[in-house]
This record gives sequence, structure tokens and C-alpha cells, in this order.
Amino acid sequence: MFGNVNVDYKPCKSAFQVKQAADYMLGRLPEQVRDGVVKTADNLYWSFNADRDNFARDVVMTRKLFGKKGSGNANLAYKMSISFSPEDSGKLSYEEALKIAAEFAQQFFKGYEVLFAVHTDKPHIHVHFLIGNCHIDTGHAFRRNQRDLYDMCEYFGQQCEKRGLMHSIRDSYFKADSNTDRETFAERQMKAKGKETFKDELREVIRIEVADPNNHTLDDVVAALMKHYNVECRVRGNTISYRHPNFTDKSGNLVSVRGSKLGDQYTVRGIINELTKKCGERTADTRIAESIGRNLTRSGSDFGNGAENGTESRREKREVAAKRKGAAHGIGSDGDVPKLADLFRDYQRRNETHERDTAAEPEPAESVRRKRKSRDTRGDR
Repeated sequence: MFGNVNVDYKPCKSAFQVKQAADYMLGRLPEQVRDGVVKTADNLYWSFNADRDNFARDVVMTRKLFGKKGSGNANLAYKMSISFSPEDSGKLSYEEALKIAAEFAQQFFKGYEVLFAVHTDKPHIHVHFLIGNCHIDTGHAFRRNQRDLYDMCEYFGQQCEKRGLMHSIRDSYFKADSNTDRETFAERQMKAKGKETFKDELREVIRIEVADPNNHTLDDVVAALMKHYNVECRVRGNTISYRHPNFTDKSGNLVSVRGSKLGDQYTVRGIINELTKKCGERTADTRIAESIGRNLTRSGSDFGNGAENGTESRREKREVAAKRKGAAHGIGSDGDVPKLADLFRDYQRRNETHERDTAAEPEPAESVRRKRKSRDTRGDR
């Protein structure tokens, strides 16, 4: 079970941006005050390791203590939010949402300055977080990766389930819009000029192999990408990277890109998720046909009367082999594909033959027969 955790916010790169983010969360921006917008209440926001009303000041002071930059390209703070379904609003109080947020912050942001506030201005209850990017004891930056986000969503889903907030839970870690490709500004500029990027080429061939009914596992997809497109993949734990066979950098080296840079569906978990969904959509007839086909292949059998009688000629065998080779590359007509009913009848016939052979007592090996004969001769004496 997973909960909705959103991290798609731009980081704060200056003290001014941190203050703006904090003021927005608390409803203290001048335009909010002017328009009478109420975001939260005094008892619905809190902080860890910082003054909740002077959060930006404390973030900057902590960074100075460790000699870190206070502006420029540095990320001073990150934004995050968790949200509940409007259908669970009747079961959830604002105070309980604050408690859930506090447990969430203690679980994932230990040692960092955190400000969080429950917002009351929308039909769905949600909580915003602002996390300082400097550990108060070590000075280390706050890091999060796909595994961390997975753990956050899983933990939040468990908290919702424990409280009976079933509408706020989803079965999949990936959101409905997680298939959106992650395009850089340069990619968008190239697309505007009608050009295809090397990342688009990688995305296309990955989607093709993931959708291929012959590929059932991540290893199958990796092998197929190398075999069909010469795309080299490197998998390390939960991380996968792809090397384009033709695109090179200025030094002439082939360029690799991580799956997370292409989009969620091109990561290890994204591919496994798509493969799982694909397998779940297979019909019972399809599963039976595949099972029968595998059994017949393992037994070394061919379809057709010639194969059953064992009298097919070498030419016929070559033709069968050629058809199989063509089918492996997507060549051939519908007439080349055996019908499910024919497969099933052939399977039943071979299964009955196998049962009869199994029931009959097998003839002992020649060495066993010699030993028995020798033993019987000694008994007669």
C-alpha cells in the first residue's frame, strides 16, 4: 500500500526563496494577507530543529556554521507534500493530519531543519514540508533517491491504512501520470525544431521491449535491448543506465543515461511495474497456450502430421526451421500460428501417450538383465 507523496517542487536556492516558501506555507505572503487567504492555523504547523516562525533565518545560520554557500547554485531547502483523498476528510481531523506529518518528518528527516504545516484551504487535507539542506550535526546535504521516495510512499500508505483512510491509499507506487517523460530544456528545444533526441530513441526502444510479450523479466528486457538495438544496459541494485550505440559526447565517448533521467517508467521499478501489469492483463487462454507451447517445445515436437509420424523429409525440416526463424523476427502470416484448439488437442494426445508409457513397467537395462540372469542361474543350482 502506498500514499501520495509529492516531491515535484523546485528547490530553494536563496534565503529569499526559503522565506517565500515558508511564508506561503503559513499564509503570510502579502497577497495572501491582502486577499484574506487562510492556509493553516496556529496549532496546525510545527518545526523540528528550527524556530517555526523564523525558519529561513535558522537554515541560513546552520549553513554558515558549516561554511556552506547561502545562494547561487546551492540548494538551501527542498519542498515536499503529502495529501489525503477528499473522500477521507470525514475520518481525518486536521490535528490527526499534523500528527501523521510529525511522524513522517521524524522518520525521514532526522537531523535536518523541517517546517511543516497542515493546509485547510482545499477540499482535500494536505501537508507541506520545507526541509533544510544541511544536517545540523554533520553538515551533510539532504539526499533522496528513488528508493527513498518509494519508502516514503510505502510508509505513508501504511499510516493511512492503520487509520482506516482507505481512499488515500493506492496499490501502485507509481502515480497515474508517472509515465510522463522527463525532458530537459535542451530536449524541448530540439523537439520544437522537429529533431529527435537520443533520449527519445532510447525511450522508444525500451517501450517496445517492455511491451514485447516474449519479455517477462527485467533480464529479458536488458538482453533484448542489446540483441535488437545494441543498447547496452547496466543494472546496479535499483539503478539502471542505458548506453546509446551511436550518440557520443564531444570527446567521442558513447553517452550513457540513467533511467530516472528518462522518466519513472524507464527505471528498474518502472520496468518491473509495467511487466507486472502486462502479465496481469493476459487472458486465461493466452496462459494455457503459452504453457502448452513450452511443453511441446521442451519435448522437441513439431506441429503437423509429418512430425507426429516421424517421416518428414530434410526439406520439410528446413522449411519448418525457416518458419520458426521468421516468427522469431516477427515475420509470417496468421496461418503460420497454430490455433489454440489444435494446440490443446495435440497436448491432450501427447499427455495420454505419456501416461500410458508411465503406467507400463519399463524394461530393465541390459546390465540389470544380465545380473538377474546370473542370480537366477545360481539359484537353480
